[in-house]
Amino acid sequence: MTNTTDSATSAPLGANHHVNAAPATTVAPPRTLSIIALVLGGASVLFGYTFFVPIAAVVLGYLGLKREPAGRTMAIWGIALGLLMSVGWLLIAITGLAVVAPLHFLAGF
Repeated sequence: MTNTTDSATSAPLGANHHVNAAPATTVAPPRTLSIIALVLGGASVLFGYTFFVPIAAVVLGYLGLKREPAGRTMAIWGIALGLLMSVGWLLIAITGLAVVAPLHFLAGF
């Protein structure tokens, strides 16, 4: 009589964990819009006052906030930085007009 034992049948339950040794992969939720909004908001702060970059940060941050719950914090920061720089740009434009308009008026005399 020959003693043939199968390793899967002779091992106790739970001992053959090497059968499915494939690594568990998790897919990170998409945060592309939120990351781009944060980068654009930071770029508008670091590289000076521009007009389109903060607006793009606000728009992409809003889209990221609605579509990507995993990137909520980055989207909020992108919106905040974009709004801050947009308001700063508007204040500079209004100040510039307030300085130039009287000079233009005086040049007419």
